[in-house]
Amino acid sequence: MPGLGAGESGARTAGSFLRSEYEDGRRQWAARRRRAVFLSALWWAPAAVAFGLLAGIGTHFAFFGVLVAVLALAAVMDVAFQRPESLDRIKARAAAESSTARTLEMLKVRGGGHTINDRYFGASADPFEVEHLVVTPRGVFLVDSKEWRGFDVRLLGTELYVNHVHQGAALTEMVAHAQTLGEALSVAAAADEEVGVVTISCVLAVHADGLTGTPRVMGGAIVVRPEQLLAVLRSPDLRWSARATRHLADAAESLLRPR
Repeated sequence: MPGLGAGESGARTAGSFLRSEYEDGRRQWAARRRRAVFLSALWWAPAAVAFGLLAGIGTHFAFFGVLVAVLALAAVMDVAFQRPESLDRIKARAAAESSTARTLEMLKVRGGGHTINDRYFGASADPFEVEHLVVTPRGVFLVDSKEWRGFDVRLLGTELYVNHVHQGAALTEMVAHAQTLGEALSVAAAADEEVGVVTISCVLAVHADGLTGTPRVMGGAIVVRPEQLLAVLRSPDLRWSARATRHLADAAESLLRPR
């Protein structure tokens, strides 16, 4: 993959790891399900045919019996091959990451930003995933996408709850990852004295229905709706020149590996 100095880590890469996980899981599930359906068909297929036969005999309409049998077989197949919700959630998370990345791509045109998506930071005792890293003349931002549509998301003061589960530990972990990555970036980009000490801000882009009261700082992270991302990341205060920003983006590219 080309570095940011030569090209871009585009939105097309965002969510690719999750999409691959979804496809692998779907194929494995489909293979298991086909085998299970084939083996169980030894009893449910004759049962459906017998049910249709009885319906035809009882109504004296052979066509009705055939229709009942076909509908019974179709109903069993529909239930048998209905994808588990866990797979659908993975697919939705991948779509959320891609959507967030497309929004972040606009910073390249309006604000001189650079985005790196779907990466992995392994140069620490606790390796972690980096969904989106945004490097702009105004600062560096670690952005996570959360697909919480259909979940009960509540912002109570500075506390975040999802399905009544407090998210404080997850936010603390995100802030710790940002600090670790910031320290590594400070070292990797030290050749440019303008960069100095890199402090990374955490942003949580929440894809959820009916979410209000954002942007809001919670647990050290800025919680926003996706449409608020650009406004939050476009601070009026410039910290780095375009040259230093590019140097820092290249350093980030060298530190982060594709997932």
